Amino acid sequence: MDPKAAATNVVALLEKSGHNYTKVKDGVWEINFTGDNLKDFSVRLALGDNILVTMAKLADRKDLKLEPALLTKLLELNHSFDSVKLALSEDMLYVRMDTHLRILDIQEMKYVIDQMSGATDEVYPQVKKFIADTK
Repeated sequence: MDPKAAATNVVALLEKSGHNYTKVKDGVWEINFTGDNLKDFSVRLALGDNILVTMAKLADRKDLKLEPALLTKLLELNHSFDSVKLALSEDMLYVRMDTHLRILDIQEMKYVIDQMSGATDEVYPQVKKFIADTK
């Protein structure tokens, strides 16, 4: 699917999803959530090579206490979730889900958004003690 058609399709699905979203830049959108455990967080959706990458940042990497207990917890959490995964990049700890554009319809879009927002809110209290208090 060409990038312009993919972006048009994603916007149409976001419109039908019932969630308020903002366009961050071409091919990138964001939905804000208020959770029970993580009060304010965003789920970002970005197009890339026939895949919709959906992610939510849990913490900046510089604020993490990278110790064996955290890394073990992340592996256990990855085992617990079917569709989402936790990832540690050079910049951050985040929840991620990749979806092939060829299967993306309104049901799948709602599923992706629900899984991402739910997993992000569920994971946060389990990793919070490994995040330095930056306030």
